[in-house]
Amino acid sequence: MRLNITILYAAVIAALLWLPSCSKPSADEVLPPDITGEWKLASAGSLDGSVIVKGGEAVEISVYISFTKDGNFELYQRLDELHFRRYAGTWQLDGNILSGLYDGKKSSPWACSYAVSLADDGQTLVMDMNGSKMTADATAGQDGGTAQKEKSLRYNRTTIPESVRNEAVPAGSPF
Repeated sequence: MRLNITILYAAVIAALLWLPSCSKPSADEVLPPDITGEWKLASAGSLDGSVIVKGGEAVEISVYISFTKDGNFELYQRLDELHFRRYAGTWQLDGNILSGLYDGKKSSPWACSYAVSLADDGQTLVMDMNGSKMTADATAGQDGGTAQKEKSLRYNRTTIPESVRNEAVPAGSPF
C-alpha cells in the first residue's frame, strides 16, 4: 500500500512539473516575426515605394532586401540612378526590434533600429522607426543622404529579380 501512495505522489508531482512546460506563450510575450525572405519596398509613410523626397525633389527609387535565416542581409537600392547598389551585412531580431550591421572595414551599424511586424498573412513587412530621425542612409544604405523620410516602411514579399542581383554594383563604387 505504501508503494502505491509513493507512486501516486510521484505521478502527481511529475504532472505538475510537466503542465507548465506545455503552456502557450502569454499575451505579454512578444514572439519575433519571421522576416526571412525577400522583400520590395512598397511605401515609405505617405509616399509610394517608387519615390522619395531628397533635397526637396521627388526622386525615383527601387529597394529590395533579403533576410536569410543565418542572420545575413542583402540590400539592393537604386536612388535616381541607372544601377542598383548592393549592401550586405548581418541582422538581429530581439523580440520585434530589428537592428543590423553593414559589412565592411568598420562594420557600421544601421542608422536606426526598427520595430517590425507582419501584415496581410505575412506578405507585408512593416518597419517602424525606433526612436530617431530617419535619413536617406537609414533605409537606403550608407550613401550619406540626409533627406528626412516618413517613419514607417512597408515591404511586400517578392523574389528579387536576377537582373537586379547581377547588375548591382558594390556599395561605394563610382557608378
